[in-house]
Amino acid sequence: MLITALVVIVVGFYILEAVLDYLNQGTANKPLDPRIAHLYSDGERNRSVAYSAEKSRFGFWSASFSTVVMVFALSYGWFAKLDEFVRSRFENEIVVSLAFIALLSVISWWLNLPFQLYSIFKIEAKYGFNKMTLSTFISDTIKGTLVASIFGGGLLAVVLWLYQNLEDNFWIASWLVLSAFSLFMFMFGTTLILPLFNKLKPLDSGELRSEIEKYCDSQGYSIGRLFVMDGSKRSTKANAFFSGLGRSKTIVLFDTLIEKLTTKEIVAVLAHEIGHYKKRHTLSMFLFSLVQSFAIFGLLGWLLSYPELSTALGAQEPSFHLSALTFFILFTPLSMLLGLINNSWSRHNEFEADTFARETYEVAPMRAALEKISTDSLANLSPHPLYVAFNYTHPTLLQRIENIERQ
Repeated sequence: MLITALVVIVVGFYILEAVLDYLNQGTANKPLDPRIAHLYSDGERNRSVAYSAEKSRFGFWSASFSTVVMVFALSYGWFAKLDEFVRSRFENEIVVSLAFIALLSVISWWLNLPFQLYSIFKIEAKYGFNKMTLSTFISDTIKGTLVASIFGGGLLAVVLWLYQNLEDNFWIASWLVLSAFSLFMFMFGTTLILPLFNKLKPLDSGELRSEIEKYCDSQGYSIGRLFVMDGSKRSTKANAFFSGLGRSKTIVLFDTLIEKLTTKEIVAVLAHEIGHYKKRHTLSMFLFSLVQSFAIFGLLGWLLSYPELSTALGAQEPSFHLSALTFFILFTPLSMLLGLINNSWSRHNEFEADTFARETYEVAPMRAALEKISTDSLANLSPHPLYVAFNYTHPTLLQRIENIERQ
């Protein structure tokens, strides 16, 4: 039975994640490689291990709860009952699907809210990372809901309209619409959406900007938009990221990064981000995501013709939203495989960006920046290789140090 396959997939994925967490915690206590053992004092190493263990335990209970709820929902036809509830109030099929997904999202949010609050205000606060206030959390939730409703709801409505009017070929048009939207967000999302949640301001004139401009000139890189973001509004953890292409290219430095790193170390981090641009990593990853989404939409378009995807959940009649829900559960094993490929490629790109920074700037500040960012966030410096393969988009600290110091 299809419903049995769905339950097996949900439980199997849960077991896999639990095993990976167990393996990762097993290596967290092992002695560190001598090349990085000095980065933590005994006290800080204990804090790092404790932080990793607490997050792992919390993740286990959170995943256990979600898995139990999903298994019960599948086994006792809860999704079909929600579908019946919505259909008793609306007749238009597009409205039915939108209402179903909206209600399911609200229910999911409420069920996960206690875990989210505990993670932010208990665990992250306990280890000195959280700076988010309850009012900021509420504000973020309201804004996030509005953004998701406007953009996500609008896109879904278009897809549903295409599904009703184009039938078997709807997936091609839907993919084109999604691709166009993804390109728009890739180019302009940082400057259009991010300011709703964080303040972005151009980096002020001074020693840091002068050093950055000097480095960019040496690489023939037009600096484009360089912003400082108030990341300290939510967390003490430092970061930086690159987005956009051409004239829309944008580099964002967290204020926590500027606070904790020296000028040379910040320039080294920026050299890494520029390396992503020079090596066309952002473009290639974006194009690859479009290829993946094309294949996923094609598979979805083919399977939606089978009413069994809806009836497996207990529904009396087929519907887009129930069939799509079944599809994405069935797609979990393939999604996991794609995740392994994407993570591997991402780690390869990170190596290349580090190499670019090493070759065009200086090794010492690059290493110092990597070490500070890792230890400041109490990172597990000895993760299990399998956990890295499934969960890391960046190489481990030791791997990155080996790479930048390679002659």
